[in-house]
Amino acid sequence: MVKKILYIRSGPYQVDPNAYNLQELGLAKAFAEKNVQCDVVYYHKKKDFDQKIVKDGYEINVLWRKGIRLLRSGGYPQILKKEFLRTYDAVIISEYSQVMAVLLCGMHPNVYIYNGPYYNLFKIPFVEKIYDTLFVKKLDEKVKCIFCKTEMAKEYLESKGFTKCAVTGVGLDTEKFDKENHIEPETQELLEKMQGHKNIVYVGAISKRKNVKVIAKAFDIIKKKENDEAQLVVIGKDENGCWKECEEQFSGKTESAVIRVPFIKNAQLKYIYPQADVFVLPSIKEIFGMVLLEAMYFGAPTVASGSAGAKTLIEDGKSGYIVKDFEPSNWAEKISGLLENAQLRKNMGEAASARIKNYFMWDSIAEKMLGEINKNGNTEN
Repeated sequence: MVKKILYIRSGPYQVDPNAYNLQELGLAKAFAEKNVQCDVVYYHKKKDFDQKIVKDGYEINVLWRKGIRLLRSGGYPQILKKEFLRTYDAVIISEYSQVMAVLLCGMHPNVYIYNGPYYNLFKIPFVEKIYDTLFVKKLDEKVKCIFCKTEMAKEYLESKGFTKCAVTGVGLDTEKFDKENHIEPETQELLEKMQGHKNIVYVGAISKRKNVKVIAKAFDIIKKKENDEAQLVVIGKDENGCWKECEEQFSGKTESAVIRVPFIKNAQLKYIYPQADVFVLPSIKEIFGMVLLEAMYFGAPTVASGSAGAKTLIEDGKSGYIVKDFEPSNWAEKISGLLENAQLRKNMGEAASARIKNYFMWDSIAEKMLGEINKNGNTEN
């Protein structure tokens, strides 16, 4: 039985554990609850040092390592030592497309990959073909299993020739929500503006990929049907002037029914999600979509595009709706159906919350991973 795991975040970007619920720490805590130690390796721009982070009473060893960055790939020469790696029963590395995955498979007998993207996110297209030609067969032979965040990620990897993939999903870490017990002034102001309205809520960057323009147009259609109670709440940073394109979709009284807030602290969203009559996520591409996971946890009925996370989380018609295209009238139809039916909103919100709590907390994800790890057995170090 596995007792000690090393989890390496391969991306060459320095994260801030205080800024957001990092997936690696949520998973490490879930492993700890099952009496499995999981140390986490994070990229650091300047230096090597070790840190202990306590989550819900469990102590996690975080190994900050000065990494080498080449475009979107990261490497950690310091940990590529057999005497160090062999102190762990198993090693998990994020993303198949990182060179570290190849190197680790040559140095440890029990390597697992945790893969999210279902498209080429990290490499120049011609480099991807070269990388796949050189390494996919070798990785498939050496790696014990690839844990996929979504079914679409699994299909993507299988199309490349991988044969040992398992869908485990992504979990939600509620620690920061649980500890938040004070409504900040900007949150209170927004909550007051939401009172007395039927609120369509979007949270995330306003960008081309997030496709908020579709929701803006759909909302304009809804308002033209004399839905006076409907209000659009957009929370997020504007990227490259995309909000201006959204504003161009509004006509007449529509614009006055739109609230835009550039930023709300993540933990404060626990007060916003429950006030959403409908939560929307119209992304063209979304590796998973943590805001969708959060909104559903807090019982918000959701309408989302068929991106990977939505297809994994939402049972279409039961715990939310998946809109299969980006035609604004189709989005308006699903959103209006929810706005006009309080019982449907209640049923769908309850189903959404139950689905996340039953299947997409980190405890469930850790259970699936340990099942695979123990099933495969551990080759002796």
